[in-house]
Amino acid sequence: MATNFRAWALAALLATLAVPAAAQAPVAGSAGTQPGWTNPDHSTFEWLASHPNPFVSPNSVDAPLESRKWLDCSGMWTWFGRQCSGLKAAWYQGRATWYASGYAWHLPGTWDEDRLNELNQKAWGGGYGFARTDERGDNYGWYVLAFKDSHFNVTTAAGWSAITYWPATADVAVGLGYTAFIMMRPDIAKGWPFPAALPVASVKFHGAEIIGSYIPKLNGGINHGDVAYFFARYHF
Repeated sequence: MATNFRAWALAALLATLAVPAAAQAPVAGSAGTQPGWTNPDHSTFEWLASHPNPFVSPNSVDAPLESRKWLDCSGMWTWFGRQCSGLKAAWYQGRATWYASGYAWHLPGTWDEDRLNELNQKAWGGGYGFARTDERGDNYGWYVLAFKDSHFNVTTAAGWSAITYWPATADVAVGLGYTAFIMMRPDIAKGWPFPAALPVASVKFHGAEIIGSYIPKLNGGINHGDVAYFFARYHF
């Protein structure tokens, strides 16, 4: 009970953080709108879709990335520098992204039949984030996600993802990447947050994607992992 309360409390807190962005967003074309907030030709919904991060002040959302000193990406190795720059740009310039979870496939042969019958395959849930595609076609995003895990408990996670696609800038493409996150689930670390990272693979069709990840068993033996997890996301 306490673990589920912590999970739902975290999810509720993250959801309510979106309220300031909606409250501060101006109506398109209204008097007093500050420069750079919105284009009179676009709706307030479109403005919110392109400025979705509640942690970034609307007054400074269009400031140059070079002026954001909290994260300095200069001097890093090429790959790490690109990840840093991509995630920084997504934080300030990402567009709204909605997540829908999902399905958990427990790989046959790694679980016995009795245990499989007890596990939850329908990992229903959802999430919210903001993502940006750079000039190379790579997508970087931040997200929060809550879903039912294999034991029918609520699992929450918050983190980032990076995916490279082939063809690089096509509307229809396949991709590979990774996600790193902080997770809370009742059967690990007594329900307290812990860090993790997983590989991801994607099939993209315009703004929609189906993404899969593989969760390996860590302590060996049967009934201890090997799960393929699938979810979807949509970029506004």
